[in-house]
Amino acid sequence: MLRPLAFLGCSFLFVTTIAIAQTRSEPTAEELSTTLQELKSQLEQMKAEYEKRISELERQIVQLSAVTPQPTTETRAAAKDVTFTGGQRTLQALNPEVSVTGDNTLRISDRSGDEEFNRLNFDGFEMAIQHPLDPYSMAKFFVTFEEGEFDLEEGYLTWESLPGSLGLKVGRFHTNFGKLNRFHKHALPWADRDLPTQTLFGEEGLIGEGLSLTWLPPRLPWAHTNEISFEVINNSNDLAFSGKGFGDPLYIGRLSNYYDVTENAYFEWGLSAATSHWDIDEQNRSTVLGLDLSYRWEPLQRALYRSLELRTELFYNARDRWPGGDVFGMYAYGEYQLSRRWYGGFRYQFGQTLEDQDQNQWALSPYVTFWQSEWVRLRAQYDFLNPNFEEDENRFFLQFTWSLGPHKHEAY
Repeated sequence: MLRPLAFLGCSFLFVTTIAIAQTRSEPTAEELSTTLQELKSQLEQMKAEYEKRISELERQIVQLSAVTPQPTTETRAAAKDVTFTGGQRTLQALNPEVSVTGDNTLRISDRSGDEEFNRLNFDGFEMAIQHPLDPYSMAKFFVTFEEGEFDLEEGYLTWESLPGSLGLKVGRFHTNFGKLNRFHKHALPWADRDLPTQTLFGEEGLIGEGLSLTWLPPRLPWAHTNEISFEVINNSNDLAFSGKGFGDPLYIGRLSNYYDVTENAYFEWGLSAATSHWDIDEQNRSTVLGLDLSYRWEPLQRALYRSLELRTELFYNARDRWPGGDVFGMYAYGEYQLSRRWYGGFRYQFGQTLEDQDQNQWALSPYVTFWQSEWVRLRAQYDFLNPNFEEDENRFFLQFTWSLGPHKHEAY
């Protein structure tokens, strides 16, 4: 192969030299004869040198072939099974994602009866640990530190893609009741939980240990997407229920329905129910019903700068032979995105007390939120409370929320 290439190279050099010579002034016959002899001499010298190099390379190849053993069939098969990996990368892939979220709130009130007001509170921090265990399941843990104590807010194992469009969750979790019950406090659109949720379930919402089964049925005629969930947890809530524990479990069901209104907006509505007994003797049942309506507008061309969210939830607690009577509560709010970082909103809420349905209160809450970045959020909120059983109250909240790591609370 090398010999023809060498010959072609010399021929190209010869032709090029003749062409260059022709571009000059017309040479004499004696000059051309001399040039031709010189070129022939150079070609013969180059040919001899290349032949010498080729002979030497062929000799070395023969020697190496005689010394190097040829691979057998077994060695070829073994070589296919050998893979090389870095151990440090494998260990890094096994490490879970760890994040920390902090929440500080300055609360000011013109009624100083509550010790949580007129002071800057460290509402606590939350450490989130989550990681896929294998292609089928994921584990999530949320450890909180509040009032000097550590507590497990949530810790569960999920299977998202079971046969039949089913999903399963096992452990301790916020139940799928309503729309915002699953949100942790720092992820709420306001600085505090709404009145109905606090009245019926407490500041942390409805939470417990058990299992949750979800099903995505085929498209039903009244919505584009539907989800049905059923949950069984221990009865640890002692406000709307008895708090007796696993001896009297709490059952929760929910149906959610989603519509694409336009390419820029969607509408969702859901029905929820939670039932168990409210007395230790398990003679009287308590059932909480919920209806939630949500609308969100987010223009595709300006999604970073403009959006509108409208939402309301209604709660109704019916109890057998409860002296305080049935309880009703609701909230409604709207939030508009003013720019890429600024949001403004307004909330209205109403709720009756568990002790006496004739006692109720309503509240108005304008608020503004500034996202300094994806990891730092500042919020200012004003509450005007008007209870019919005591004096009005004015409250002011200044909330500082920050987060480290990849976890920002899920948007459900």
